[in-house]
This record gives sequence, structure tokens and C-alpha cells, in this order.
Amino acid sequence: MKKLVQIKNLITRFKIGKQWATAVRGIDLDIYEGETLGIVGESGSGKSVSVLSLIQLIPNPPGEVSNGEILFKGDKIFDGDEYNNIKKLPQYNYFIHLKGYPRAIITLLSIALFTTIQFQFNLSFLIHSILLGLGLYLTFKIFYSSPYNSELDKWRKKFFHQMRNLRGDEIAMIFQEPMTSLNPVFTIGFQIIESIRPLSILENIKNGIINSAEKKLSKPINEHLKSTFVFGIIFIALSQLSLGWSFRIIDILKFYLIGSFIPILHSILMIIFYRLISQDTIDDLKNLYAEGAKLLETVGIPDPKIRMDDYPHQFSGGMRQRAMIAMALAKKPSLLIADEPTTALDVTIQAQILNLMTDLKEINPESAVVLITHDLAVVAETSDRVVVMYGGMIQEVASVNELFANPKHPYTHGLLNSIPRPSKTNKKNRLETIDGMVPSILEMPIGCKFCTRCDIKIDICDTKEPPLIDIGNNHYIRCHVIETQQSVA
Repeated sequence: MKKLVQIKNLITRFKIGKQWATAVRGIDLDIYEGETLGIVGESGSGKSVSVLSLIQLIPNPPGEVSNGEILFKGDKIFDGDEYNNIKKLPQYNYFIHLKGYPRAIITLLSIALFTTIQFQFNLSFLIHSILLGLGLYLTFKIFYSSPYNSELDKWRKKFFHQMRNLRGDEIAMIFQEPMTSLNPVFTIGFQIIESIRPLSILENIKNGIINSAEKKLSKPINEHLKSTFVFGIIFIALSQLSLGWSFRIIDILKFYLIGSFIPILHSILMIIFYRLISQDTIDDLKNLYAEGAKLLETVGIPDPKIRMDDYPHQFSGGMRQRAMIAMALAKKPSLLIADEPTTALDVTIQAQILNLMTDLKEINPESAVVLITHDLAVVAETSDRVVVMYGGMIQEVASVNELFANPKHPYTHGLLNSIPRPSKTNKKNRLETIDGMVPSILEMPIGCKFCTRCDIKIDICDTKEPPLIDIGNNHYIRCHVIETQQSVA
């Protein structure tokens, strides 16, 4: 199979106080066209951070993808060497070793010197202002011009422009938390249409006029009368509040007529603007709206045309997750990353959503799906290949059949043994657990990252990180014990 994504020695870290905590520790991973890749592991294993690093959504600061290479369809989209070469540039052009408070104090003294020139030489205000401005410019140019910041800004602009062209179109992601992934001030329909084709400001204005005018034209006459009556009453109340509750009949009638005319004027203006919009534009925006509604229908949202006008707070958690999935599927991406996509969904919807993601490969046979989940049953049902992660590193990689039939890593054994297996003859057996907890990324073991919880570890496990070795049948494992057994065999 052809490689869609190549990840080489990827390292991602976060600044915590004065320390750097490494969350992803040099992973190497290939994603092939047409495959579904499952990534499993406990919380804190580095699964989500790895895929966020792939699409460069790590918040910086405090995090950064500090090393490695990422290639998508053969094109390099991240080069850690290029980034690290920029980091080697000096922070300042002049007085390189002058940092922190001394540099700030000298800067303030320079500013104070230029400020006092007027009093010493009795210069005019205009000349003094020009000299002061020139002095400030030279001061900051000398003390704060930075080759590092300048090159970093250029690199980031080029890099983020490249990633912006890929995200959503070629690479899409279904995020783990739908509650915070949707913008609360925009309708679901607006956000789905944006994922299909971003609209310009003028197109958004036209779209608002079209929707408003068509709603007003479709309203029955009694709804319009109700609006005029309500606005009339509101204006009477506001006028009486400002006039001190005089209750003069003339004032009441005057403000009632003004208030009742506002919704009529608004309707007239919307209809006039609507008539000025070309029919091609109206048809184009209606087609976008219909396409968005069809996406909502595809992911199981009832009454999709009506729900397009709802806001995220009017959707349940599961419905928001389905809306996120609809947005991710909008452009039929080459790579779909799903981070716990069925967590907030009912059991009856989960299979439908998983089928939707796998159907993407039928629409685009070259597309790949990366599924991050804790549910090994979902992995067994949907994935072609499985990656087991722990401690920010890949511990085992194999095809789904090979992994479930012949697991090798003790951590993989622990995950598989913790799956409930209902049995009529064995009802009272407790689930097996993995002793201990996932260690903090600031206190990872020096050797094998799983050695603090492993039952079969040997002495070398505490001091040396095992390599990822190939044990045949495209089965890779990172374990000293298995490596020793392989060498003996």
C-alpha cells in the first residue's frame, strides 16, 4: 500500500514552569492509503497529542512540536531540523549576552535620556518630539531587534498557511469534546456551511438577507400583526418611561404607530434587498444550505432543515458530536482523524457513526481513517491495523487480527484482559486490572516506560529504553523481555 502519512522521530513537549515535559517521545509511524488505523492506550499515553501534532494544533505556548518530520502525500509539512535551526539564532542583534533586567534597565535609561533632552537644550516641542521618536526607535532597534523572532515569524506564516490549506480539506478531525468544539455564537448551519465552503463577509450578509426575507414572506399575516402589536406596546412602555408616565393619549398613539411600523419597515427593506440579489447567488447559497442539511441528515439529526438554524446549546451532547462529524466529512478528506468519536453517543447511534467514517473510504478509496479510542471492541470491529501507545511512545504495532490473536507486549495483554467477557459458567470473576497508574510526564522512568507496572520486567528494563523491533508478520514490539526471547529463539 502507498504511504499517505509518514511520521519520523516526532517529539512534542510542553513548558511546565521552568521544566519541559515531553508528551510524545520520538514516535515513528506510517499511515497507509485506504486503511483504518486504531490507536489505543490509557489516558495520558500520548494518543491525542500525537495526532494533534500531526495537524499542528498543539497550543504554542506552552507546547511545541520540537523535533521530527511529517510528510503528507510525499510533501514535507513539518521539518524539525528547519525549526531547530531557527532556534539556534541569537535572541538579539546587539549585546547578545545582556538579558533580562539589565537589558530592560538600560532601555529605560536610554528613553529617560531622550526625554530630558528638551529641558537641557531648551528645544522646541516639535524638534523634541522628532528626536524623542527617533531615540525610541533606535533604542528598541538596538536592544530588542531579534533575528530569532524575525525568522520564526516568517517560518510560522509560511507553515501555518500551508497547514490551513490542508486542514478541513485534506485532513479533517473529529475532536473528543464536542461541547467546546463548536462556536456558541453561530448557528449549526453556519458552521457546517463554513466547513463546506467558507463564505466571504458579503456572502454572509446576502445569506442573512435571503433567510430573513424568505421567512418573512412565508409567515402568515397574523404573525406579522402580532409583531407590529408587540413592538407598538414596547414603544409605548419606553416612551412612558422617558416621559414620566404621563399617559397622554396623543403620545401613546404616536409611539404605538412608530413602534408598530418598525417590523413593517424591516420586512420591506429585507424584501427590497432580497430582490436586488441575483438569482444565481440565491441558488448557490440555497444549494450550500441544502448540502449542509443533507450532512446533518446523514449523521442522524432529525428535521435537519429546521435544526440548521439552531445554536449549539440547543443540541444535546450526542447531537453536537454528530454535527462535528458532519463538518469533518463535508470535504471528503484524504485523512480523517477521529478522537473518541462515539464517546457522547447513544449505543444505537455508535454503529451508525462508525459506519459513516468507514463509508468515507468507499467514497474516496485512497482516504485513511485514524481512530483513537479506549474501546478495544470498536477497534476489533473497524480497524485494519492497531497501534498501542504508552508513555508517549509506541509499544506495539500489528494488524488487528494479529494483535488480538497473538498479543506480545505486557501492556497489550493488560488492556485485552481488562475487557469484560460475560460467561454463564464464570459469572463471579472480577475484571483483571493493570497495577499502578500512568506516570506523570515529568517523572517518566529512565528505561522502559511501562517498567513501573510490568510483572515480567528484567533488570535492563529500569535503565535502558527498549527499541521497537520487528518480530515478523509486520508485528512490531518495544520490550526487552520479548527481544531477549526472540534472540534466544
